Amino acid sequence: MQDVKTITIDLKERAYPVFIGKGLLKNVDSLLKPYLRGKAFIVSDENVAPLYLERVAAALDAETIVIPAGEQSKCWQTVQAVTDAVLDKGCDRRSALISLGGGVVGDITGFCASILERGIDFIQIPTTLLAQTDSSVGGKTAIDTKAGKNLIGTFHQPKAVVIDTDTLRTLPRRQILAGYAEVAKYGLIKRADFWEWLEQNGEKVAALDDAAIAYAVEQSVLTKAQVVIADEREESGERALLNLGHTFGHAFEAASHMAILHGEGVAAGCVYAAKLSEKLGLSALAPRIEAHFRKIGLPVKVDGYPTADLIAWMRKDKKALSNRLNFVLLNAVGRACVVKDVDESAVAAVLEE
Repeated sequence: MQDVKTITIDLKERAYPVFIGKGLLKNVDSLLKPYLRGKAFIVSDENVAPLYLERVAAALDAETIVIPAGEQSKCWQTVQAVTDAVLDKGCDRRSALISLGGGVVGDITGFCASILERGIDFIQIPTTLLAQTDSSVGGKTAIDTKAGKNLIGTFHQPKAVVIDTDTLRTLPRRQILAGYAEVAKYGLIKRADFWEWLEQNGEKVAALDDAAIAYAVEQSVLTKAQVVIADEREESGERALLNLGHTFGHAFEAASHMAILHGEGVAAGCVYAAKLSEKLGLSALAPRIEAHFRKIGLPVKVDGYPTADLIAWMRKDKKALSNRLNFVLLNAVGRACVVKDVDESAVAAVLEE
């Protein structure tokens, strides 16, 4: 087997391993069979299934379900389709659902696992940079509604995560860059050393240089693990820091009817969050963040949507309380904070700059 890096998400009795390496799908049976107690069902999408589904299903002796690709699949109709399919195929309390794909597939699969039989086992095999570095670790599952993104969901930790960085080589360039935004976020919120490393090596990460991508994925998972272990269910405020750029970003996604990818929204959202931080007297980092994202090829500004509409979407954000806007902002590189009840006029001002 290729070299495997194992990071443990130490949640006591719900601890689980994250396996990271090249070519891990070739040995997925030896990695995952110890975590399977009964029948396995793999959920994938129409983009990923032709690439990997047949061999992974054969290795794990698993049934398969394929859903449409894209954010529009994060809905009740898909939940019903997946749960009906696995129940028809003999799912029981010892069964496991396995996600093979990006963040959408992981969110849907995890949510279905959390409600089937009041909770069955769940395993993640993320195939996008965004899913490998962010959404596959931590146990958040969700679907979207017409009211907003990720407003219906559960916390349901996986039993194991397998990250094969070779799967990134089949991604479109746009998806790689979108995932990079979540990688950079870790440096901004907690890891000044990692941000500085990305300023020197980010283009290598985006080009999928083996050493650079391995380091970036590992450091992202380690940082996410640290946050999740400290605040699994967002009770202390630590985990909320992972939402840097997301209040702006989710509004951009919603206003664009999901034409803006999640990572693209987060990238621009980090720049706007930095501008808002400056307006509130916390820091002056926007030019530095904007310069880095421009160099990588990420969007740093979103135009064409009425400010009032964007703020209306922000009021529906999970972090908003009683229609008051709360933001993750920056005191410095590596030092994020939650600022509550931000005046909408300040938000409007940075959106209109």
